[in-house]
Amino acid sequence: MSDSNSDAGLAGASNFAGPARWLLLAAAAIAATLYYPLFFPATHHTIAAQSEEFFFEANESAGLPVLVLAAWLFYRRSHYLDVFRSGGEPLLAGAILAPTMALFVWGHFTGATDLQLATVIPLGFGALIALGGRPAAKRFWVPIVFLGFALPLPPVPLAAAIFPIQLLTAEYAGMILNFFGVKSLVQGDQILRPQNTFIVIETCSGVRTIVTLSMLSVLMIDLFERRGRHALLLMLLAPIVAFLANGLRVVTLVLNPHSSIHEIHNLQGILMLLVGLTMIYVLDLGLERLFAGRESEEAPADYGSVAVRARRGGFAGAALVLASVLALLVAARAIPPYVPEGGIDEMPKALLERVYADSPGREIKPNFDFRGSIRYLVHHDRELRFEGERLGVFLGVANERIRSHTVLSPRLAWHRSGWVPVEDERVDLADDATGVRRVLLERGGKRVVTYSWYLRAGSLAEEWWRQALALDRSPFEREEHILAIRFSAPIPRGETALREAEDRIRRAWERLAPELEGYAPLVAGS
Repeated sequence: MSDSNSDAGLAGASNFAGPARWLLLAAAAIAATLYYPLFFPATHHTIAAQSEEFFFEANESAGLPVLVLAAWLFYRRSHYLDVFRSGGEPLLAGAILAPTMALFVWGHFTGATDLQLATVIPLGFGALIALGGRPAAKRFWVPIVFLGFALPLPPVPLAAAIFPIQLLTAEYAGMILNFFGVKSLVQGDQILRPQNTFIVIETCSGVRTIVTLSMLSVLMIDLFERRGRHALLLMLLAPIVAFLANGLRVVTLVLNPHSSIHEIHNLQGILMLLVGLTMIYVLDLGLERLFAGRESEEAPADYGSVAVRARRGGFAGAALVLASVLALLVAARAIPPYVPEGGIDEMPKALLERVYADSPGREIKPNFDFRGSIRYLVHHDRELRFEGERLGVFLGVANERIRSHTVLSPRLAWHRSGWVPVEDERVDLADDATGVRRVLLERGGKRVVTYSWYLRAGSLAEEWWRQALALDRSPFEREEHILAIRFSAPIPRGETALREAEDRIRRAWERLAPELEGYAPLVAGS
């Protein structure tokens, strides 16, 4: 850093001498009090646990790595501190801080800590504009936006995408293995070899690798000062590179006889992440050659014309920031969180046993590796001898109040791991069961037809919106829980056998449907 840049930074920092400095220190202390438990939740007891979840768990986050890297990005821009000599823009800052405070209070009221954590980004922008106006936001927006990597991925779109990505990853890894002469058979999410069977579970899907490699790509772009099309192409290529690198990781896990050991499993993941980062670096060098001389450097802005307002603007901006975080602290202490009601009068197991009392059955124990991040409030998976033939019935009650998980997943159509879809369509099972997903699955010459749907659920966009705003943790909650329903029937070869199996499913639904009217209310007394 040049002496002129250092002098400019000192000049900008001097804008907050005297009372303004103490106001900012007080605001920083209050903000740390509010956001520390959000970045470091009590469920994460160790830094190692956070780091492991950050690298592998698709719907988890880790505050420490993101905070450290965001601080580094801010430090790299310390020579821009002279922008704060211009004073702030209180009106624009207030327009940003007011809805930010409202969102934070709503997150506190509903117990949605992820909503509260998300407010750190607009709060950061509001503080920048209050202290240095739009020039400050222009210079320091990258470290503020980078804090978004600390947020967990939205569970509704994540659940819709992660199982198809698992299937695609299994196919890709199987292609690599067979290309190098390692005979493998891919069956859905499973890779079958004579020695073993490998299941591509959620942590092997590569979703978290995509996020992590995208984060590292931002650091590379900033470190090498890439701009324009160069930076955009790197960000667009990062998810593709992450998917390719994760496929190589799956191959190494399949071939390594010791991959089931926890430490080795994690080490292979980190090594493949480094491989992906190297691939990004090679692409960066290629793009540098491609765009050599085409992108002009950004010219520094001139802020000298407004420097006369420095101290007055600095005090007013610091006071606004302090008042905002103080209001958040008071609201968090004064407003009691919403306490929801509800409960299940009859468990799904008891309900299915009662409805199909004349059909001998047994409970199917859940495969938690296959289920992944899907979380039910209660559920029951049962195999019946219905009308003399085998029939699977699954009934799950959603927990809409949980923030990090959802039941809405295409995985519901699969009764077991390792099956391949042959037919997949939307049909009407009955007048009260329309738009049902019908899937014909095969595995090793066996066939199963499944009918699955979510009763009382809205569209993907509606459920994403409700989950994002934590409406089901507030007085705006729905009256009845979402129900996940699946019927599955094994079938021998032949169209007649298939039609007979589907007819049995319709009759089984006709018996269950009346019992689900008013079942599992979310609000007591509804």
